[in-house]
Amino acid sequence: MSKIYNKYLDLKSKDKDKLYLFHCGNFYIFLADDADVINNYVVLKRTKFTKDIMKCGFPVGSKDEYLKVFQNQNLNIELIENPLLPEDINERERVVVDTLKSVKIDNLTPIEAMNKLKELQEMCYES
Repeated sequence: MSKIYNKYLDLKSKDKDKLYLFHCGNFYIFLADDADVINNYVVLKRTKFTKDIMKCGFPVGSKDEYLKVFQNQNLNIELIENPLLPEDINERERVVVDTLKSVKIDNLTPIEAMNKLKELQEMCYES
């Protein structure tokens, strides 16, 4: 199971009536039952999150507009900006994330970008 889905299950066990909106990369997503519920109010494209779990969402740049719509519908939504808390990330993942955060993409040449990707890939597969 994914760490984000486990976080979703943990949150739902504490408040099943709340809808949880997760920040995942360039998107905000609803998972599982929350994806079904939100589509009763706003139609969002549903896709597979995992083999058995559906998700739906919207691009980060649309956040304010969607939050207004959700507020106008009086939906009980909690925004989860950092679904993977630091204690949920193992040391290898932390190094990869820190390395990614340190990359100044505007200053990279294409060959430097490829080298950085190769370095990150090697970090992911180190034993």
